[in-house]
Amino acid sequence: MSFFSRFFFFLKDQNLPTLAELLQARGIPTEMPGLNDDFLRDFSLLKAKERESTADAIAALFRQGLPLPLPWREAQYELFPQIVPTWQGEREPYYYRPCFDNLCKRILSAGKPVPQEWFAIWDIPEDDVMDLAMDHLEEVTKDKPFVRLPSGIYRSDFGDGLDASRILLPNYWNQLFPGQNTFVAIPKPDTLLVSPQVLLPKLADAIGAAIKNTDTNILVVTMYQWVDSKLMPASLQDPHPMIQPQREFRQLDTMAAYNAQVAELEKMQIGVPCPLGIIKTQQGRTLTMATWIEGKPALVPDSDLIGFISSAGRPLGLYWRQTLPRLQRLKGTIVEIWGARRLRFEEFPSLDELEQLECLAHADVHAQIVNPQTAQQSRPAPNKLQSQQSHAASATASSNSPVPAHLRGLSLGVQSDDD
Repeated sequence: MSFFSRFFFFLKDQNLPTLAELLQARGIPTEMPGLNDDFLRDFSLLKAKERESTADAIAALFRQGLPLPLPWREAQYELFPQIVPTWQGEREPYYYRPCFDNLCKRILSAGKPVPQEWFAIWDIPEDDVMDLAMDHLEEVTKDKPFVRLPSGIYRSDFGDGLDASRILLPNYWNQLFPGQNTFVAIPKPDTLLVSPQVLLPKLADAIGAAIKNTDTNILVVTMYQWVDSKLMPASLQDPHPMIQPQREFRQLDTMAAYNAQVAELEKMQIGVPCPLGIIKTQQGRTLTMATWIEGKPALVPDSDLIGFISSAGRPLGLYWRQTLPRLQRLKGTIVEIWGARRLRFEEFPSLDELEQLECLAHADVHAQIVNPQTAQQSRPAPNKLQSQQSHAASATASSNSPVPAHLRGLSLGVQSDDD
């Protein structure tokens, strides 16, 4: 409820409903934590319409198992913005707004994400709350320099766990390398890395070091670029040597989004989520590959490739997913879930239908990827295999390391004629 409401005196109306009456009408107990004397006193200052909206918000919080907020007079001093992947914002029951590609911003109140319903209880517009949160972040950021690492890139070192959120304050980092293209990364909530283009390999190394030996508390590993006062995923052109590392970073973020869906999809019992992995072609290019096993409805992600496996466990080959619409008999339906898109297919393609798709690697090569040891024991004659590999651009299993070995020793040269 608005702090400012206490400055206004409303004539008492004996017909105004009490909070207990409103909650009872909504089937909500009045013993909720936080419904104390202070809350009731503030509630008594509200008009009828405000009481209804407050009761609706309380009921929504109760049904989601979420707590009531601190009173606005206390909460307003503990507000900060938070950056999370967009799929996480869509999944969790908190207020969020998209801000950059694959990223969204939320609001923390006393360290806890703010649900949409808290704005109604505070009677404060969400934009005003976000503005205040940004003001607080800027207050604890100014006059504190970034740390220059031995590699030449910069890292935030504020010690408050809000470093990634400072990607929302470009005026504090976009001039660390005057006259050069600026790139940033936020692999963890407490890490913001800034680099010029000539040091992108060092930035990739720092991202890998930040998330080494952990699969928790990872934010995003994609590298972002500051272009024309906008932040977007780094878009590099051939023959730039960092194209492939950036591709892998983005693929890892995509996999994280799809992997987060699995537990909920299993509860929905509408089909089998196709596992998603990364493979590497002989040319060094990495591709995402979904594995679709015959037998049950499949929930297929938007991958580069699909590896089809028969109900008997026999690999049938790797095919480009984009050519799947050629099979008119198979009608995929969109799965209603947060995050990255999946299509549900009830039927498995026949062998004749697979021949209509564009093939990257035939069954023999697919078998090597699925079971390298077995394939090694029964691999065909060298000349036959080499012919097949050259025709199908044979793929091999790729490590999930965010810092590929082929980054070492690369030189980017100069960025411009002035360098």
